[in-house]
Amino acid sequence: MSEEQKKLLEAQLWNIANELRGKMDADEFRDYILGFIFYKYLSEKQYLYANSLLETEAVKDYLNVSDEDAFEDVEVIEELLTQVYQFSRLYWKSLRQQNVPITIKYPEMVAQIAPRFENGVPEDAKDTLWFL
Repeated sequence: MSEEQKKLLEAQLWNIANELRGKMDADEFRDYILGFIFYKYLSEKQYLYANSLLETEAVKDYLNVSDEDAFEDVEVIEELLTQVYQFSRLYWKSLRQQNVPITIKYPEMVAQIAPRFENGVPEDAKDTLWFL
């Protein structure tokens, strides 16, 4: 990036900042912006920390599929259903919530869905990820 482009970018950023803050004093605006930057920093740190803890877990919260035929394999479908079922059975000791119907209903939902895959993957399930 050339010096001229850097100066133009800096001028644009200042104009945006001036427009955003409106009638607010620059010092007060700085306090808000620094708060947002700090919040973003904490969020990223928490995200990385949580993902580092989840790396060793058997249950994954993401799905990368590069093979379009992956969902035709019954074993892949069974593995996904198993992971959903295992996730639904997790007991969160740190949370004391009285009304969490989805956690109670998930095992029932998986039990209802699982028989559909005993004879292979149904045709209507090959094009969608409805069970995730």
